[in-house]
Amino acid sequence: MSRNKMHKERVKTLLLVLLSISAVFLGLRTGLFDEPLRAGGFGGSPPMRTVTDQASPAAFPTTIMVSLGDGVYHGQRMDGQGGEAESGLSTLYDLFAEHLDEALESAQASEPVTLEAWEQALTDLGVFFQYGVELPLETLARWFGTEVYHVVGRMERLMLSVSQGGVALYYMGQDGVPHRSETALDSGVLGGDIQSLAPNGAQYGFQKPAFIGIDPFTVLLAQYEGIPVIRGHNAVGSVFELLDTMLKHFGMHLSRVRYLDVSGVRTMVEDDATLRLTEHGVIHYRCQSDTPRLAAWEGELSLTGAIETGREIAQILERLSGEATVQLSDWHYTGSHMEEQIVLIFSYYLGGIPIWTEYPAARVVIRGGYVREVTLFARTFVRTGQFSAVMPELQASAAAGGTPLALSYVYTEEGNETWRARWLVTSRGEGVAADG
Repeated sequence: MSRNKMHKERVKTLLLVLLSISAVFLGLRTGLFDEPLRAGGFGGSPPMRTVTDQASPAAFPTTIMVSLGDGVYHGQRMDGQGGEAESGLSTLYDLFAEHLDEALESAQASEPVTLEAWEQALTDLGVFFQYGVELPLETLARWFGTEVYHVVGRMERLMLSVSQGGVALYYMGQDGVPHRSETALDSGVLGGDIQSLAPNGAQYGFQKPAFIGIDPFTVLLAQYEGIPVIRGHNAVGSVFELLDTMLKHFGMHLSRVRYLDVSGVRTMVEDDATLRLTEHGVIHYRCQSDTPRLAAWEGELSLTGAIETGREIAQILERLSGEATVQLSDWHYTGSHMEEQIVLIFSYYLGGIPIWTEYPAARVVIRGGYVREVTLFARTFVRTGQFSAVMPELQASAAAGGTPLALSYVYTEEGNETWRARWLVTSRGEGVAADG
C-alpha cells in the first residue's frame, strides 16, 4: 500500500499552507522573482517514453535521484523549476528508463541486505527511483512492456547501483527491508549517462543529521520552486458524450438500458447492472449478480492483474481530464479470507503532483477475480500559466518536526476552481506531525 495516502481517513497529515504573502516574501528574499517565471516546460501528463513502444505512462516515478559519487547528487521531483524545462523529471526519466527496464528483465533472485548496505548503495554511483505507491515488481515490469523472471517482491523505492564492475538492483517496500539483486546491465553505459549530469544540491534525509525527524531516504531538493497554478472544473457535461462508450465498457448497451432521472441523478439499468451519473460528476457502476460483467485483466487473479484491470477502467477519465493524468495512488485488501476483495484507488496528477479532490478519481473494487463496483469522479484540470512559490523541503521538515516524515507536494483547492501546490507532510507510524 502507498505510504502517501491521498485521503484524510488513510493517513495522519499536516498540510503546511504557505500564504501568498509569505510566498512573495520568501521569493524576494531568495531571488526567486528576480526574473519573471515563464509558463511552459512542465511535462504534466508525461507522453509515451522513448524507452520502448510498449512503455506505459504509469511507469513514470514521482522522484529520481542520481548519485554522481562522493556524496554529490542531482535530484528532480517534477518537470522543471519555476517554469524551466531543462533537467526536469521527464528528462531524467528519458535518460534512465531503459536502464531500469533492462534491470528488471535481467534481475536475478534477490536477497535481503542491511539498511547500512542500502544506505551505501544510495551514496555509490547510481540512480534512485521513488514511486508514489507500493507495487509488485511484476507490475512495474509490465508497465515497461517486459517481465521479471527471477526476482519477486514489492517496492516503492528502487536503486540501480554501480559496483564491482556491474550494476545491482536494490529495492525496498513498505516493510522497510531492502533487497539486492544482480543484473546484466552494462555499468559503463549507465555510468556514462550518470556522469553527463551536474550536481544540483539535492541530498537524502540521512545526510541531514540536524533534521532527525525526517524519513532518512526522503530526497531533499535545495532550491525554491515555482509550481504551476491549475484550474479544475466538473466534467459531467463531457461524460454524456462518452456515455455509449462507457456503457459498453461496463458490458451494458445504450439500446437496452432503462433510464430513471430523479433529483439530478440519471440512473441506467440493464438486468443486474446499474450505472448512475450525478450532476456533481460522480459515476457509479455496480453489478449485483453472481456473474459480473467485467472479468479481471486477462483472467488473472493476481494483484498485478487487478491493478491492470483497474487502470484500464480509470483511463476512461483521461478523455476528460485535460492536462491531468490518472494514476494508481493506493490499494488495499478488505473482507474475510473467503470474501477477500482488492480496492484500488486512482488519483489525478499534473506535472507529477497529485491533485487532492473531494473523491478519488477512480475507486475500483475487485472480488473473486471480477469487477464488482466502480466509482469515477469526472474532472478536468488545466494550467493557468501562473506559478506559485513554496518553501524548500528543509524548511518544511523543520516546521513539521517530530516523527519520521515523508514530504511531498499535493494540489489543494483554494476556491474559485483554482488549485495550488502545498506541502503534504505524512507522519509514519503512530506519530503526528506538529503544527508548523
